[in-house]
Amino acid sequence: MYSKFMTKQQFKSVTKLWQPKSMKYSVKMTNQAKHESVVVFEKVININRKIYPNGSLRVFSDIKNAENGKRSSLQIDETDKIYGEYAFDNNNEVEEDERAAIKNLLYSENHDEIMKLIKSCESYTELNDLVFKFDGQLKKDHIIQSIAMLWIFRNNCRSVSATEVMKENLCNFLLTRLELYITEIDVNEASCSFLYLRKMEVSKTHPVMCALLTKALDLVNDPRKHVDLTALSRLLVGINNGRDFFAPVICANFINYIYKYIKTCRTEEDARLLAICILNLQPLIDYEILNAFKERISTLLQIGVISAHCPKVIIKLLNMLNIGVWSHQNVPLIRDLLAALKPCVQQLEANALKNVCRIYQYHMEPAMLHAPLALAIENLLSNQTSPETLAYFVPFCEPMRRDALVNTFKSLVNSTESWEQPNASAHLFSALRALKISDIAICDTYWNRILQELICASEEEISQLRFLRHCHRYMHFNNNLGGTYRHIGIEQQLSQMAIRAIEYDVSGRIPHIFARLASFVFAYDHTPYNWKKYPNILLSKIINMAEQFTPADCFLISRGIYISLELRYRHQIPPLINMQLATIDSVLTSCADRYLNTIEESQYTLNDLNSLTLEFTFVSITALKNSVAYHRTLAKYKEVKCNDLNSRLIKDMAFNFTATNYLVPQILESMFEYITNNYEYIAGDTVEKILTCTYNLGYTPKSSEALQKSSLILLRDFKYMNGLSLVQACLALCFYKALPDELIDKVFCVNFIQRVENEIQMCYSKATYPERVLNLIMQLNRSVCLDYPECNVPWFQQNFINAQMSKKSFYESSFRRDVKKFLTTVLQDESYFRCNHVTPYGYEIDFVIHFDRDKKAIKSPVETTMLDRITKVAILLLKLDSFCENDIKALRGPESLKVKHLEMMGYKVLHITEHDWYSKYMKFDQAKRNYIKCLLKISN
Repeated sequence: MYSKFMTKQQFKSVTKLWQPKSMKYSVKMTNQAKHESVVVFEKVININRKIYPNGSLRVFSDIKNAENGKRSSLQIDETDKIYGEYAFDNNNEVEEDERAAIKNLLYSENHDEIMKLIKSCESYTELNDLVFKFDGQLKKDHIIQSIAMLWIFRNNCRSVSATEVMKENLCNFLLTRLELYITEIDVNEASCSFLYLRKMEVSKTHPVMCALLTKALDLVNDPRKHVDLTALSRLLVGINNGRDFFAPVICANFINYIYKYIKTCRTEEDARLLAICILNLQPLIDYEILNAFKERISTLLQIGVISAHCPKVIIKLLNMLNIGVWSHQNVPLIRDLLAALKPCVQQLEANALKNVCRIYQYHMEPAMLHAPLALAIENLLSNQTSPETLAYFVPFCEPMRRDALVNTFKSLVNSTESWEQPNASAHLFSALRALKISDIAICDTYWNRILQELICASEEEISQLRFLRHCHRYMHFNNNLGGTYRHIGIEQQLSQMAIRAIEYDVSGRIPHIFARLASFVFAYDHTPYNWKKYPNILLSKIINMAEQFTPADCFLISRGIYISLELRYRHQIPPLINMQLATIDSVLTSCADRYLNTIEESQYTLNDLNSLTLEFTFVSITALKNSVAYHRTLAKYKEVKCNDLNSRLIKDMAFNFTATNYLVPQILESMFEYITNNYEYIAGDTVEKILTCTYNLGYTPKSSEALQKSSLILLRDFKYMNGLSLVQACLALCFYKALPDELIDKVFCVNFIQRVENEIQMCYSKATYPERVLNLIMQLNRSVCLDYPECNVPWFQQNFINAQMSKKSFYESSFRRDVKKFLTTVLQDESYFRCNHVTPYGYEIDFVIHFDRDKKAIKSPVETTMLDRITKVAILLLKLDSFCENDIKALRGPESLKVKHLEMMGYKVLHITEHDWYSKYMKFDQAKRNYIKCLLKISN
């Protein structure tokens, strides 16, 4: 069919133009037997907008990255991705079972003698001699089988020179002979030949390749021909193999076959081949196809067709479902497929095991897979100690084993052999960051090696922007260390490379790439005038590209600015910087408004809102946080439906709600329901995120069942969680009066205290982390002593509180000073109230007033015998951040817990809120005096 309206030469020239484009396509494809169908490729754009929203932090999909040869800047895991699937190393050696499958791919064993000889070849030399020996007797079948055999030997060949010889000699010879039989081959032969020739890097413009593809497409689009799923999958992989065709154009009519084969999918092999097809047709896959495929796979899982006996099929399905553009929609099925792998985890080969670990770590479900994966990857590490296996094992290891792993990392980072392994810098970075190593010498060793690579980088590598991965890693690394670690050499080199790309490279004109480049320059900026302003070119390009930025781009830009204000302008912001920040503020606000208007017109998801909220959460500009767009974004959470929650979504939402103090009861209740309904799947770290978030916001679930399940999950995952997470979770359960005795016993024991001390020694930010952990332990100790006196946990934090109070310098705010003035006026003497009182358990009270039985204020009593005859009144001054962002009456959890505990200690607690004190009706002094009298119930 294609050959009727396009000559070979035309086909050859057109294929050069079939590159991925960002514009809308409208292409007419003819069908010989049926009516003409017009495939409008605007649908592709609309599908991608709906199914693959920019809201996901994995905004650069695996497929797009494969097309562009780039990695996502937003994924910490920098595993290489090839054509939508994941490659963990460059060793593509064909395994024995695959070799046997390829040998018998098309032709059965019962064939002529030449075919038997070809199949029996064990080396390239044998094949080469055999083909030239029987040159005159070779037929179509022999040539195609020889191509498949050549692929086996070429792929296993370690010698570059030998590979080149194969290309020049035998491959060209087979191509010449194959051209004579193009008109005779069927779709299976055409797809097989095309695939293996493409894998052997034969140019797509070669006449035989053009003829093969034309023949294959004609056969696929001929309704009189049967095209089986195997041939279809081979052809699609062949087309996408070189990343130089725009598959939606030439594969549009393949969709009809996908519909048909989804309906007839009965075996695990059908499922595997369909996964390959759908993966390679990703831009054309809509909701209907994806959902139909997922339903079929779910059915096959339920009836046991897909199970642990076919792990390779499950992993193929996982790779397809987990690509960034739609993985957030497939979480339930991904979780079920991962759970199905549990019985065979220990038997998985190394690459498959790493693949499963990567997917599990991203989705954080199902929890039942954690222990077997931890054991399997530990065994792999003991047999193959490499940067890659270490990086995969660290997230699974128990906290007390980190010392040994740090020593392993030291040996690897100092080993030249380790750095020669594929993707070594990414794996070593993952391990370094996950281990939270605070040894400056080790950090310097890693970044010095990266600096050497950057200095020695070729022009091709620089033009391909491979240095951007190091920009991304360094910014994350520096953030983790709170700005305490700097490697000036890396910053200077990367800043120079980034600014050069922005000024002179075409990539500096592509919005999402510019945002990544500009983010690093904003953050570390080693240009001549960095002490007083950002480079002018950044501002001009931000203004020019304003209409094209996505929320993810805005997030990257704001994050870079945030780092710069923390590192370079913390104490004083130069006037020029202030002017530039005002300009950036208006651009980012307009981008947020535009995106909000867009999602209002369509159905938006939690994924969209999480991404947009994250932009505001990390933004460095106060005006943007106070903008209308910011509050509109948060308000959208009240309208969105929570039908398909998962651990990844919950983690993002919990972070956003905790950072913004925004209360959405229906979503928080949905989180607790998720715990109740998914006890066996949800992990302890996810439960801790939920509990910390809801405690921070002061929200109490409707049912206690979720809290009981949370306790069981924490006990189940106790040894895998870090001390800080466990303490935070227990403090939240204390707030809900739902902390079980077993958990109290496990936390308040010598082993756990020693475990926390070891973690503090290993922490990455010794300026803040130790004090944060110790302060939370103090709060937990206090809560348990007051709420669970029957557990007999001793109060052992008084020395810590005394030390903290001695270091704390007193600062009297204008709010406190103003209230104190009016209290003095009302009570007529300062001796009738006590300021800044500290209770035995370390609670600070702004003002304490004692009243006698006649409700008259008295001076603070000295004799303890009088305490039963007086009333202690504690006045707490509550600032705006004591309440939720969107509800000035919703007291947050820590403040509520403080009130409860003070009441348990015999205080009557009263509040004076900042928003009331400075409201319009409290503008005059007399109103404030009357307010104080009314609060204290003083009549005169």
